[in-house]
Amino acid sequence: MRTSGRTAEAPSPPVNGFTLVELMVVLAIMALAATVVVLTIPGEERNVRTEADRLAARLAAARDVAVIEGRSVAVNFAPSGYGFERRIDGAWQPVPGRAFEQRGWPNDVHFAAGDGQATSRILFDRVGTSPTPQAVVLSGGDAREIVRVSATGEVSRGQ
Repeated sequence: MRTSGRTAEAPSPPVNGFTLVELMVVLAIMALAATVVVLTIPGEERNVRTEADRLAARLAAARDVAVIEGRSVAVNFAPSGYGFERRIDGAWQPVPGRAFEQRGWPNDVHFAAGDGQATSRILFDRVGTSPTPQAVVLSGGDAREIVRVSATGEVSRGQ
């Protein structure tokens, strides 16, 4: 048996561990995931703004129902929430439809009528104007939003 002059090299042991590049990629992915989580957590300010937007949209829809049906529509506010009623045959009845269901205020949102009262009522007549113009103040933490209904029935939201 003939042997060559070469000697066999011992196989190198397997390398365990991660490279620096692999660690940096993992850290970058974790940082992106953490950023997404932080940005999606709703804060008090966002909750107040969202609730004010929802209220303004529902008030405008109530005004539209009053015009379309040719009936008065009322929105009743209380510290616990608000609801919609329409006048039929001399009596106030709940407005049907999912958009007009009774809604409670979220836990971190507080209501106050513009005149400081604990309860309030906004009325839209059959032509869409409001004989009871007023402002509704929603607050929570440092956030404060005002939803206004003018005598012409215009609904607006601001701070």
